[in-house]
Amino acid sequence: MKKAFVILLLTALLLCLIPSNASAAEQMPDTNTVSLPILMYHSVLKSKSGTYIVSPAQLEQDFKRIVDKGYTSVTTQQIVDYVDGKGALPPKPILITFDDGHYNNIYYAKPLLEKYGLKALINVIGKFSDFTTASGDTDNPNYSHVTWEEIAELSHGNVFEIGNHTYNMHNYKPRFGISQKCGETDEQYVRALQSDIGKLQKILFENTGKQCKVLAYPFGKYNQLAEKTLENMGFRIMLTCNEGVSCIKKGEKQSLYKLKRINRSGLYDVDTVFAKIENIK
Repeated sequence: MKKAFVILLLTALLLCLIPSNASAAEQMPDTNTVSLPILMYHSVLKSKSGTYIVSPAQLEQDFKRIVDKGYTSVTTQQIVDYVDGKGALPPKPILITFDDGHYNNIYYAKPLLEKYGLKALINVIGKFSDFTTASGDTDNPNYSHVTWEEIAELSHGNVFEIGNHTYNMHNYKPRFGISQKCGETDEQYVRALQSDIGKLQKILFENTGKQCKVLAYPFGKYNQLAEKTLENMGFRIMLTCNEGVSCIKKGEKQSLYKLKRINRSGLYDVDTVFAKIENIK
């Protein structure tokens, strides 16, 4: 009897030590939601710096910091699989993206990605790739864009995935990015999106044999009708220019439709970059 009494007393004392407001949910990690930082790069150049230009040295500092801090670069397919409940993500996933399809992404960034064992997504503009391919002036880091042949090679390599950045909507006029024009009906607008974005989808499939599932909004401009149209076209991931870190959730495909990104400006240092990743929500 005494032994039983002592056991009951110890149990009661242990229960008293647990905070009364601690729920099971607070004690168990949420395995259905993942924080996903996404870095957004544009051009990589030695000769210039700016809001949308980083140097190779800055890029290498970023990549080294990614590895040192224990982040693992993930592919868009891994992200989609996680949301669909078909796969897991590493403890600290990060998505690396390059917008516009600059040739210097291959010239400077690809060797660094390979050096640090990282993967990235390059979002190409169809019109720019068409122009570079036709011009034959294909290998100048200062202004060339990736050609269709290079896109095909990248898509079957182990470093870059290919994303859609529209065929010819990366403009300020007659519409700002993919925004709906004044006086344009919803039907006309949807047809314009399907025509332009669908054109690049077709070219990418012809050159890579793969169906692109990611679209990066030009200038980050988007709206609900565009989102619905892209969903109907089969896109799974839509990237904005909204500054921040997104949470993606298992079973919620809409959690991939307005993903935030952190623009990697060449005007600040690597510490600032990672302060944004770790502090911005």
